[in-house]
Amino acid sequence: MPEHTPGYVAALAAALHQANVNALVAAENGDNQLGIPVPHHPGLRVWNGDLLRVGHHDKDTHCLEANVLLPDGKYVDMAHHEHVHIDPDIHQWVFCAKDADGSVPVTIAVTQTRHPDDPEPTNR
Repeated sequence: MPEHTPGYVAALAAALHQANVNALVAAENGDNQLGIPVPHHPGLRVWNGDLLRVGHHDKDTHCLEANVLLPDGKYVDMAHHEHVHIDPDIHQWVFCAKDADGSVPVTIAVTQTRHPDDPEPTNR
């Protein structure tokens, strides 16, 4: 098997980088955006009922920002990092492995509904 030249490897790396950039742009601005942008809060999006930010961000800060925006009766007690991409068969955003084609990193704040009898969360 012939060895790959540095130019060949560089071309592959550039193509992968461009695919990732294209996926990021599509997530926020494409025809099939990831979730719905939150008005007046750049970068925040609602997807499957949770608040997310494209990219891996500090989870604690993301929780605090999300809690400020949520109406009474809803709260966030944790956030996590995931990767998503558009499933080619159903043309919808789904969770995926970080090395999947078109993978986009996201930080998700999991939105909870407070039951009237529950005590206030202590980590808000």
